[in-house]
Amino acid sequence: MEDVRRKPMVWHEAAAAFREVLSDPGRTVRFAGMPALVMMVLYIILALTHPRPVDPALEEAWEAEVLPFHLIPMAFNAWFFIRMQVWWARWVLQADDGVGFLSPSLGRRELAYLGWMLAAMVSALPVLVFLLPSLRLLDGALVALGMEMPESVAGGLFVLVALPLVLIMMGIFGRLMVGVVPLAVGGAASFRLGWIATRGLSVRLTALSLLTVLPAFVTPLFSRLTDPVEIAASYVVSVGLYGVGWGAYAVMLARFYGLTLGRTRRHTVMVPSS
Repeated sequence: MEDVRRKPMVWHEAAAAFREVLSDPGRTVRFAGMPALVMMVLYIILALTHPRPVDPALEEAWEAEVLPFHLIPMAFNAWFFIRMQVWWARWVLQADDGVGFLSPSLGRRELAYLGWMLAAMVSALPVLVFLLPSLRLLDGALVALGMEMPESVAGGLFVLVALPLVLIMMGIFGRLMVGVVPLAVGGAASFRLGWIATRGLSVRLTALSLLTVLPAFVTPLFSRLTDPVEIAASYVVSVGLYGVGWGAYAVMLARFYGLTLGRTRRHTVMVPSS
């Protein structure tokens, strides 16, 4: 099997992950399963019963009103994500797609995966401690130069400073999650082994992570819709985009594991100690 370090084109690898997800829509739908359906239905109900107000002055009150109602679909959203990660990993590594659409698929394996994923997210959060100092430094430099900072400029500076930090966080998260993939196939998770196995591959893994989740980045474009029917339709589209993006991310991560840590473990099993 070709070493992931010799892959010439990142976008080719990302495209291959998308092809895997889109090659069999039925499999993708089954992997998304009941959590995706319930999440979509709940969001549609919210869109029809609590539409976004046309008047911007009413948005703050509307957000405070609907926020508690979003907690339940958010839980199904997390379930949807974990289910996609587990079953795409099983498909890539073991050719196992034996899960039904209505199967809950929420056992110890999925809960363990969720726990490790949350731990990986928390481990990447310390990067954000550099955000506020960086913004203050930029603000101080502008003040020293006698320049005012309009709101649009402040927003642009925030993006300018935050984007590199977010990319660093994605790289850290991805490297740690490579060590979590074994949970999907009955193995043991290890952040340390995932980190070691992906040494020198941070930039590639970050780029692949960004490319594979691009479909999910389209969904915020729907946030300004105010017509209830349009909002409901946007949730249907969003679930599809999430399914494609999360599926491609899971495929990429599982292949990354198979070409790094997975290869090392297979070699250890095949070569007995002397």
